[in-house]
Amino acid sequence: MRKFTILLFLSFLQIAAFAQLNIPGVPASKEYQFKESVVPVRIPFQKPPVRPQTKTNQPQPLVAGYTTSLSDTLMDKGTWQKTPTGVYVWRLALQQEQANALNIYFKNFYLNTGDRLYIYNATGTKILGAFSRLNNGPFFATGYLSGDEIIIELDSPVKYETLPFKLELLGNIKSEKNTTNNGFGGAESCEVPINCPEGANYQKQKRGIARILLLDQGTLYWCTGTLINDTKNDATPYFLTANHCGSSSSISDYNKWLFYFNFESPDCSRPAAEPSSDILVGANLLATAPTTTGSDFKLLLLKNSVPISYKPYFNGWDATGSISNSGVVIHHPEGDIKMISTYTTPVIPMDYTGTYTNPNGLYWRVVWAATQDGHGVTEGGSSGSPLFNSSGLVIGSLTGGTSDCTTPDSPDYFGRFSKSWDANGSDSTVQLKYWLDKNDANISEIPGFDPSSTQATPFFSANVQNVPIGGSVQFANLSTGPITSYHWEFEGGNPSYSNEKTPPLIYYNKPGSYKVSLNVTYPAGQDSLVRASYISVRPVIYPNPTSDGEFHILLGNYDQSKITISIYNMMGQRLNTFSPQFTNDGVSIILPHNQNGLYIIRVTNNGETHSYKVMNFHQ
Repeated sequence: MRKFTILLFLSFLQIAAFAQLNIPGVPASKEYQFKESVVPVRIPFQKPPVRPQTKTNQPQPLVAGYTTSLSDTLMDKGTWQKTPTGVYVWRLALQQEQANALNIYFKNFYLNTGDRLYIYNATGTKILGAFSRLNNGPFFATGYLSGDEIIIELDSPVKYETLPFKLELLGNIKSEKNTTNNGFGGAESCEVPINCPEGANYQKQKRGIARILLLDQGTLYWCTGTLINDTKNDATPYFLTANHCGSSSSISDYNKWLFYFNFESPDCSRPAAEPSSDILVGANLLATAPTTTGSDFKLLLLKNSVPISYKPYFNGWDATGSISNSGVVIHHPEGDIKMISTYTTPVIPMDYTGTYTNPNGLYWRVVWAATQDGHGVTEGGSSGSPLFNSSGLVIGSLTGGTSDCTTPDSPDYFGRFSKSWDANGSDSTVQLKYWLDKNDANISEIPGFDPSSTQATPFFSANVQNVPIGGSVQFANLSTGPITSYHWEFEGGNPSYSNEKTPPLIYYNKPGSYKVSLNVTYPAGQDSLVRASYISVRPVIYPNPTSDGEFHILLGNYDQSKITISIYNMMGQRLNTFSPQFTNDGVSIILPHNQNGLYIIRVTNNGETHSYKVMNFHQ
């Protein structure tokens, strides 16, 4: 008879859509159908001061709600009961008026063997848990449940004198935009769900994207970010977002951040019911740079490895700073389901909210395009979302902008990944390079990593792509998967092929643009990557002649500290008023005063000196 009543109960019970690291279970109070109700403790709500919301100039994340501190004595209001099988059940109900949804933040969370913790709504129809020793730590937090009341239940083989956790905060998910919205359903009508045709080429990349419910000095915010790969391809849970997401968060706050993976519609529709997701709790801050003087990035290390059951994908990146002609952003506007917005015109390097091109600017300016299923833009909650190029590699993180459904052609600005890489300073706390290139591979791009894949993915990078005649290129093999053999081909190179995992130095002796290909074989088949016009071989100095006084000296692979440059005019006078701008493959120079004439350029590279003639002529 008891078996029948349990099954009847389960037929009406819905395990909450947000799954965390938990184990199977049903609250004992539900299994044994406790008749005694739990009287909720009312928690007064006082809205804390909130920073002004602006999308430009000084970006702010989208407010998701607020937290209320809970006293240590509150747990004394919980009640104990015992089941016929000897399980002790402790329950405490909390209620906060005008809440759209509630969640709980714990501290000193140390359950013992046999303990099971559940969080459920007032009707008991939506349940989070069972949580167990797997979740132990100095901090723990749960996903939210809709409504203004939640019940905490601990099932244990023992009746505790002192409970193995403390309640620290009650989270009140309370949208400023819509009094009935707790994130889901808040995005504007022009947004495009990720599983529409626009997202067909980004099905791997989307698995790395997560909605963030972050805590910053008592206020909750929505942001977006992504798992990011490193050169070890080892699934280290690095996570990239924007610095302005939690710019004032403390160590304690970071421990309470919630990361929602796989929060998306199963198809191209906007679902009526909130879809499921997978949650991880807590992170450590590794590196960051501000908006005004940096590229507005934040690199985190998640507290837990991402379970394979979440189907994680660690997104690859491109740190070359190359202009991308097309691509997408994948994001959670207004804390809603995962969306995709598309750009089909080249991104422009410039300063934040700038209007003029600046090759050394810290941001990409992006304008979105209308597509088959809408005209995706960005909104509050999109902050920190990754900008992808057409190869599916991350090239930036969203800072802000002015696009919305009423002005979809207004620009947005993304902190450039290439600037976040190492341009904010040499310290590990202000750059990505230290963390994402632990192998010291000195490479500028890397593919994503799928820890659950049984296939191989060929990928490679070159230390330089523009080389002088007679120069050499070192290729890095970044392929992943169970590879058994490799075959390289180097058009225009010497040697022209290699079957080694890492090929030798390849020399190029004739000017032109050349393709490089890599074929890999693995137990289930083979795959190839062909990169057309990947290597460009040019004269050492170009353009020559020049008409505007500007030219480029191609150095290939070089050490800037070992380079000296001298410029002389036709009279043999040395010119001292020029400012060389070093790039990844050489140096750009603008002649002083832009005067017509012949100039002698003397370049010393690693103790070896060469002289070149440059003609400047303009009308």
